[in-house]
Amino acid sequence: MKLYESLAQQYIDDIQSGYLPSGTRLPSLRVLTKQHAVSMTTAIRSYNYLEAAGWIFSQPQSGFFVSKQINETNLPLVPKFKGENRDPKEFSPNAGYNSASSFFCPLGTAMIAPSLQPKIALQRTIKRCASRMGDDMFFYPAIQGEVSLRRALSDHFRQDHFSFHYSEVVITNGCIDAIRIALESTTKEGDTVAISSPCFSGLLDLLAGLSRNIIEISCDDGGLDLEQLEGYMKNKKIAAALFNTSHMNPSGTSLSVEQKQRLAQLAEQYCIPIIEDDIYFELAHNSKPPLPVKHWDKSGYIIWCGSFSKVLAEGLRIGWCLPGRYLDAYLKRQQLTSLGVNHLMQVSMAEFINTGDYRAHINKMRLTLSYQVHAYRQLFITYLPANARISMPDGGLVLWIQIPSLNACLLEKEARKQQIDIRVGACFSTHQYYLDCFRINCGWPLEHSLKQEIEKTEKKVSPTEKIMALCVLINKIILAGI
Repeated sequence: MKLYESLAQQYIDDIQSGYLPSGTRLPSLRVLTKQHAVSMTTAIRSYNYLEAAGWIFSQPQSGFFVSKQINETNLPLVPKFKGENRDPKEFSPNAGYNSASSFFCPLGTAMIAPSLQPKIALQRTIKRCASRMGDDMFFYPAIQGEVSLRRALSDHFRQDHFSFHYSEVVITNGCIDAIRIALESTTKEGDTVAISSPCFSGLLDLLAGLSRNIIEISCDDGGLDLEQLEGYMKNKKIAAALFNTSHMNPSGTSLSVEQKQRLAQLAEQYCIPIIEDDIYFELAHNSKPPLPVKHWDKSGYIIWCGSFSKVLAEGLRIGWCLPGRYLDAYLKRQQLTSLGVNHLMQVSMAEFINTGDYRAHINKMRLTLSYQVHAYRQLFITYLPANARISMPDGGLVLWIQIPSLNACLLEKEARKQQIDIRVGACFSTHQYYLDCFRINCGWPLEHSLKQEIEKTEKKVSPTEKIMALCVLINKIILAGI
């Protein structure tokens, strides 16, 4: 253990033992260096480590404080239920699960603020690559994707101890496109696909559009109900499964190593493909991302899908897939529905990875999101009703909030009148279990003047009024800074 990690561990032990309760102010960096006879660099790295792991948080001009820990705040509840075969089109709220709004609101779409992206470095890379391409820019790109990008991705993920050969990768137009091709390569219209509950609204829209039926499997903080999933596999009630596995949207849950290993075993045992949507894979709030289910896949039944969209920029529309044993079918389907992915963007992203700019951006973003998600969480814990249940994700950029007796659909209607985009529980399931839940995007920095503004709204009494006042203020202050 390095010196800064050893120092951090002393504080973790004191927090876990209760010697340092939540809200306790920690020594300043200068005091820390004197007390423990360490350098300022070691002190900074120690506090950064604790902050990235969610043990502490910083307040500018005030110092470092112990965070509220998981056992101090109730987490949202997910009921255990017996799934049933359903056509998602029949349960679509309004125009769709992920209905688009006519206005922009930073609380709605799960995305990172452009101000946090490496705009200049990315622009320079694209310009440099465009000047080098010459006539290659005018030819159709390779169907499987540019070799330079596939090699770069293979080298990049190997550093995170997830290894695969570049010949196994297919480049796609974003993650949702990678998942679509995977579904079309392994299932047909009318087939049933197992999904987690709650499930990302975009996946429900995709499954409805492809005329696939679904069975929802409850997924709480302890993970998926794998006993129920195995029953469906054993009785051949499903043709495939589709799961977020790390930092799930909307719940923030990450499956344990044991559950991921078991998913790989079940796919092999019953010869049923599992499509792994791992778009938030690299946004762990600690120093390293978790391993995907694909890491334990020995027979090729796990189809791993990812993208730059949530990490770098949605507008790039560059994703990838490891189709495993379905590679040939996947490429045939890719050729039928696409003539490849933007050549210039592929070459540019390969260079962005190879220069180290992408790795530097990810490392910075993990710390940033760790702080931001915690800041949003503390805000909601402080100002929402005492019975609010708020997720505590270890990665990603969304919070899942449950307030018993809240009519979230009514909240959404009121929010839209004020041009506030809130994604409510009805968007993430065909069941009625999440009508008191809503999701908040935490990808935009909060201004520190927000607390004073919120305190002016304390006269609000009902949960709906309080949430609305809070969201209106957050939206107003964020947009004022854009």
